[in-house]
Amino acid sequence: FLWILLLIILWLHLEQNFCRNPDNDHRGPWCYTTDPDKRWESCDIQSCTGECMVCSGEDYRGKISQTESGYTCQRWDYQSPHNHGYLPEALPDKYLEENYCRNPDGEPRPWCFTTNSKKRWEFCDIRRCTSEPPTIEPELNCTTGDGNSYRGTTAVTTSGKTCQRWSSLTPHKHVRTPDNYPCK
Repeated sequence: FLWILLLIILWLHLEQNFCRNPDNDHRGPWCYTTDPDKRWESCDIQSCTGECMVCSGEDYRGKISQTESGYTCQRWDYQSPHNHGYLPEALPDKYLEENYCRNPDGEPRPWCFTTNSKKRWEFCDIRRCTSEPPTIEPELNCTTGDGNSYRGTTAVTTSGKTCQRWSSLTPHKHVRTPDNYPCK
């Protein structure tokens, strides 16, 4: 079953005409449209829920970005004010997005590096879920952060325009093809 799921996920990267975010646009997933007068447009993909945690929160995918003492979390892709080895590109399965609290290393609960140079890291105050949520799958129906990891099948923009296939260069020429962005 896992093997089939992985094949489906690979197929859903920059293939077909599904909404994606290959360039990490802050507005989230988008696509080129089939309308010659409208080159591209954002897609309306709902945000994933997840403001509670189960067990030690290793599967937590919420957007809390403040520690239990009120410090703002440092972005995972920044090395200032604190250098660290938790690089999003090196640990894609840990969902180290934006500056959200995460638990990439098996701590008792989610945490983050802080933006305060005198306080390296701290746990985040995330409530426990009252019931166990379903197993977290890749983002097939919703998005977190800028939508970079969205792999759903929405192929229509917010205004209802059909998305152009990423492998097609008509009606809009572009460089964001499956060959150039194999993991998107």
